[in-house]
Parts: sequence; structure tokens; C-alpha cells
Amino acid sequence: MTSHPIAQRAHQGRFRSRVALVLLLAGLLNAAPPAWGADGGPTGTVEVASDGDVVGSPTPLRNVPSVIADVADGELIVYRMPGIQGNQINATAMLFLPTQAPPAGGWPLVVWGHGTVGWAPECAPSVQLQEHGKWADGPNAALLAAILKMNIAVVAPDYEGLGPVAEGVPEGHGYYNLASEGNSMVYAAVAAQRLLGDRLSGQWAPAGWSEGGFAALAAAYYSDRAAMADPALEYRGTITLAPVPDVPAMNRVLWNDIEQAARSGLPPTEHQIEQLVFANAETIYFTRTERYAGYDIDPTAIYGPNMLRFYRENWRTCLDDLNRLVKQDIQNYLAASPANRLTTYPGIRGDTPNSLPENRRFYAENQGRLENATLPGSILWLYGTDDITSPATVTWNVVNKMLINDNDVNLAVLEGAGHYDVSTAGLPLIQARLKQLFTIT
Repeated sequence: MTSHPIAQRAHQGRFRSRVALVLLLAGLLNAAPPAWGADGGPTGTVEVASDGDVVGSPTPLRNVPSVIADVADGELIVYRMPGIQGNQINATAMLFLPTQAPPAGGWPLVVWGHGTVGWAPECAPSVQLQEHGKWADGPNAALLAAILKMNIAVVAPDYEGLGPVAEGVPEGHGYYNLASEGNSMVYAAVAAQRLLGDRLSGQWAPAGWSEGGFAALAAAYYSDRAAMADPALEYRGTITLAPVPDVPAMNRVLWNDIEQAARSGLPPTEHQIEQLVFANAETIYFTRTERYAGYDIDPTAIYGPNMLRFYRENWRTCLDDLNRLVKQDIQNYLAASPANRLTTYPGIRGDTPNSLPENRRFYAENQGRLENATLPGSILWLYGTDDITSPATVTWNVVNKMLINDNDVNLAVLEGAGHYDVSTAGLPLIQARLKQLFTIT
């Protein structure tokens, strides 16, 4: 049976349309997705970015402390990582490469976690360094210089939500959030490996101080992700300096001291005022993170009027300046009336926020999950006996829990060392452990 010419042309037209549609779909499926620009969005050229990919080219760091600049070259790198809200984001890290030639097989790598600096992007160590000429990571420039002198490369992530916004770093720091801090560390290692290739040996170890001590332990928790992203990476072990492993327990000890000081009836000492500052100021960063991560936290249940004002107006204020503002407010309050005491300051509502269900959930799902895990490799844990930030009883209890869970923890107790002294007092132990981890002679 012969088709009618019009019907035949219609059939051919439908056939050509189907072919064109198939070819169009094939082209779309085979096309690369959009590349990520510095702002974290697609540029127009299409290319899939995976976690740990380096964005753009490294740029030289400005204002590097001379103790580091004398032994290493510094660059800022931008890399991709999974964010706390489930999206892929840009993050930044300072990469320091020894001026010595790489040893046979390449440099081993330390991923360094810095202490608390703040919550807003501009508080990042790389931003403070380059824009203000300030080394924001406490006493640790000399420690990093000593590591670099051992011919070990160092990559120091700013952490999620901290870093130059011009490089696409979004607002939203994962302060003491296990996945956020762990991923920030792990994917900085992946980025360094992808950037440097065989200039690195592939052996890596996370280390860090204070908040960075928690970040180092979080990196150990997620260390398998590094090898999954780049099989050249070989996790070797962790070094943690003065971490605060159980914030609710630390708060209980701290508030007990503050209440005893108030009951004495004596004017508070400088040390006791500093304890109240510590009990108040950094909580802003915890509350901001909890809300950003989806925990149903009501700031009015946590803060009295004075700290509620700081929470709303000063959340972008970096730690040193925030501490000064809160301390001045406390001193003004105490001077206003002889009846005013440390415990009546209208700041955080004492230890009671620890009992709030969402607060309890946050700590259970982050610090609690960490202390109840069995981490790979060995852990060198440095603690100073005069550290009021992480009281002795809290440290002992957490280390004991981790030992019960079959963790290989070596606790080094540094007699007379405070929170800011650990990296100096413990330097010989850190160097000895790195020689073991990286088989350095």
C-alpha cells in the first residue's frame, strides 16, 4: 500500500523531529556542567566540580610572619567542599611549602586547624593576615615554622564560612560542628594533593589547637573521605593540642567557679571576670552555628538582655574584639551597683542552656558522636595542667571514654602550661610524633 505524499512528508517530519530531539538530548547529556567561579556559582562554561577540587590558581600570601616566611613560601588556595547545609561551597586555606626541595617521595603534609577567631568570613586567619597584617592563630606561628623546618608541608584551612568573600566563601561557620570542621580539614588535604601531585608523598596528618584540636579529631573521624577522594592520600594519625572536647561539661565547671566567686562577697578578681567573659562571649558563635545548621534554638532562652544585644549586634565581631566589648560591659555592670555580682550579670543564663533539648542534641550529635567513636590511627593529645579553657576533669573524662572505645590515645600532660602555652611546651613531643608518623630521620 502506497502512502499519501502529504502523510509521507508528515511521517518524515515527525521522524526528523524525533532524531533532532534525540541528538539535542544526547548533546545535553554529553556536555559538561557549568564550571564554578570564585563566587561559588556557575560561570557559563560547564564542568563538574568535586569536593577537594582547587578553584582557580593559588595566589601568594601577604604579610606572612617572618618566622614562617624565612622557611616557607605561602599561597592562598580556594577549594570545594560539602557545606553544613548540604550544598557544595568554596573554602580557603593557607598553603605553606618548605623552601627546601621535597625529600625523595615528596613532602608529607600536616593539615593545621587554627583556634577560635570568630564566626563571620572576615575573621578568617587568611583575611586577618592579608587585610590587617595580623596573625590570628595565637601562639602557633613558631610551631608551624618548626614543622616546616622538618621539611613537612602545611595546609591551614580557614574552615567553612571563614575566608575572603571575594573568593566565593559563603557566610556560615560550622563552629564545633563535627562534619563541617572535619570536611574543612579533609578536603584541604585533598586540594593540596590535587594541586601538588607527586611533590607530596601522600602521607598526611591533621593537627590543631583549641577549636583546631577539635577540628583535628573531626578530621580523623572523616579521614576515610580523603582516600576516597584521592587514593594517593594516606592518613597517618592525629595531633590535638588543648582541645575543648566536651563544652557542656566545661560550662558546668566554669559556672561552678563563677558561683563560688560570687558567694564569697568579695570584689571579683581579674581572673574571675575573665572567666565570666569566656562563659559568655564565644557562646554567640555556638548559637549562630546551631541556628545555621537547623537546630531550633531560641536566643532569648539562652541570653539575658545584655548578651542578647551582643548576639544580635556583634555576631560579626571577631573574638579578640568581642572579648574586649563583653569584658567592658561586665565591668560597667559591676561598677554600677554594689549589689551586682558575677552571677547576676544579664548575660548567658548560667549553665541552664545546657538543659535545652536542642542544645543537648547539638552537642550529642557533634562532640558526643566524636568521643564515642573509634578513630583510626594514633592520637597524641597535649594538655596543660593550668588550662582553664579545658579543665582537667573534663579532659580526663573524655580521654577515658575514648580509651574505653578502643582509641589509641597518648595523653601528654604538660605541667604548668596554660591554654596558650601548649604548642611551645609540647613542641619536642610534636616533633617526635611527626618523625614517627612520617618516618623522618
